Parts: sequence; structure tokens; C-alpha cells
Amino acid sequence: MTIKTKYNIGDEVWFTFSRNPISSIISSIEIIANGKIYYRMRYGCFCLKESELFPTKEELIKSL
Repeated sequence: MTIKTKYNIGDEVWFTFSRNPISSIISSIEIIANGKIYYRMRYGCFCLKESELFPTKEELIKSL
């Protein structure tokens, strides 16, 4: 079984924290038995779903 992820370990991604856009590097990817994918960030204790991440700050801002 092959699982495709939108992002890879080492990718820089953007997300919101306390209503502020911030970026971080993906340090690990967790795939839960039900097929949900979570990304753990290198800085901070963030574990986020794929739908919460954006490749650029501009795309994050457009989604708001």
C-alpha cells in the first residue's frame, strides 16, 4: 500500500498560530490507522493536519 503525502520531511510550510501566520520545517510525518496524516513541526510542539498547512505565506493568507 502506497500513501502519498502533500508535504515531505524537511519542507517549510506555513500555518496559523494564535491568529498569526508562522512557518516551520516538517520534522516527521505520522500516519494513523484510519488514514489521517499529521505533520510534526521542528520548532514548537505543533502536530497539524495536512489541511492546516500551506506551501507559502501568500496561499495561507488567501485561505483566511
